[in-house]
Amino acid sequence: MGALPPDSRQGAIHVVVAPTPDQDGPAPARVRAQRGAAREALARAAALAGCPDVSFEKTSERGRPVPTPSGWHWTISHDRWFVAGAVCEGGPLGVDLEHVALRRRELVERVADQEERRLLGEGAAPLDSVGFARLWTSKEAVLKAEGIGLPGLTRTRLVAVDGPHLTWVDYDGARRAVLHTHLAEHMISLCVREAATPPRVVWHLPGESAG
Repeated sequence: MGALPPDSRQGAIHVVVAPTPDQDGPAPARVRAQRGAAREALARAAALAGCPDVSFEKTSERGRPVPTPSGWHWTISHDRWFVAGAVCEGGPLGVDLEHVALRRRELVERVADQEERRLLGEGAAPLDSVGFARLWTSKEAVLKAEGIGLPGLTRTRLVAVDGPHLTWVDYDGARRAVLHTHLAEHMISLCVREAATPPRVVWHLPGESAG
């Protein structure tokens, strides 16, 4: 999904994605670099969205994001290749990014039931790596938006696939829209909890102009 035309960007959710720096050192240093870069992406997303806040707190280092003093919600994601950050004034949201790679069949079957795999294109051939990345990032984005994280994975179920950029996930009986984009060998997914219809999103990807 590409960026919206400039005159359609007002009120849209801006998702900033950037390369992850300094990933050649020991694991703790790599993680610190990822978190720092994700915070920089978040700050840029906040500026693009018109969020007046500059401080984004969590309940703990690994805890849930806390709304800003002026009521904006925020989310980040990171791995060794890319980081992402986004803010929303309208309610909690979750962003997740995942490197597209083959996964063990045991993991695929544990995360997705037969109907979910069928919706993502599994037939005579097993679910491919892109389908699994779409499934995983969809569920994790929903769980981040719900503020529960991976312990709630069994409460999510993919229920519909609408083209390459929109997936619908059921969470405890509530239907959530998840929007997607691709970058290199990554799937990036966004869910806004309170959105009754898919929100307008501007994806700011490396090498693209913010417009």
